Amino acid sequence: MEDQLFVRRIQEKIERMAGCSVEVQVDHDDESQLQVELVREVPLVVMGSNIYEYSGFARMCIEYAAASIQHQRHIEVLEFHVLLARN
Repeated sequence: MEDQLFVRRIQEKIERMAGCSVEVQVDHDDESQLQVELVREVPLVVMGSNIYEYSGFARMCIEYAAASIQHQRHIEVLEFHVLLARN
């Protein structure tokens, strides 16, 4: 699948799960990057380029971003593990 199409599908999935529009960017310098900026009008999700190689990393980024946006705060590690275990 083309990289841009893959990123667009990730964005659409986050938007469905979070219930709002988001902007998604891929960081090619920091492959394991995961960052969610909530103080913007449209939340920004920055994911490392490992999303192209590791489907589990892409899923984790999607789940974390959606949960953070839904709760309007950064999710703590333990809370995130519990959230993943439920899914």
